[in-house]
Amino acid sequence: MSIQNKISAVLPEAEKTAALASLEEVKTHLPFLISTPTDQSPRRTMGPASVEYVGLCLEGAKKYPDKMTGDFDTPEFERDVNLIGQLWSVRIALADLLARVDDTMNAASSDAMVTSDKVYGLLKSAAKEDGAIKELVARIALRYKAQSRPKKKPTTE
Repeated sequence: MSIQNKISAVLPEAEKTAALASLEEVKTHLPFLISTPTDQSPRRTMGPASVEYVGLCLEGAKKYPDKMTGDFDTPEFERDVNLIGQLWSVRIALADLLARVDDTMNAASSDAMVTSDKVYGLLKSAAKEDGAIKELVARIALRYKAQSRPKKKPTTE
């Protein structure tokens, strides 16, 4: 019986370090990125369906500046709209990279779990003949049982 092998790869420490350094370098090219909201109040944000709405509002603000209040900053509004468009391609590339990292981790995790189940089964059989293995099998059994327990559904009364 062959063991599952969805992926077989090695990430040398130097390559991991270089990849992480490259990601840090990306941050230096986008120094304006924020990691938390500038304020904690609820914010109205833009989704895909709002692109046309925002574009039309920008068009209106530029076309009819006399209808805007004195404190309205059309150039700042336009910078925000342009920034969204510029960052979109960066986001797509990052999302693709993250999806690939997640898919690779999932494949490696699946391989590790399937192989671990095989090892556990083989060690359980071997423990019947070799007492030295019994302690390790008992420790594995505790972890295996904790992982394989079905989660209890909350009861409603």
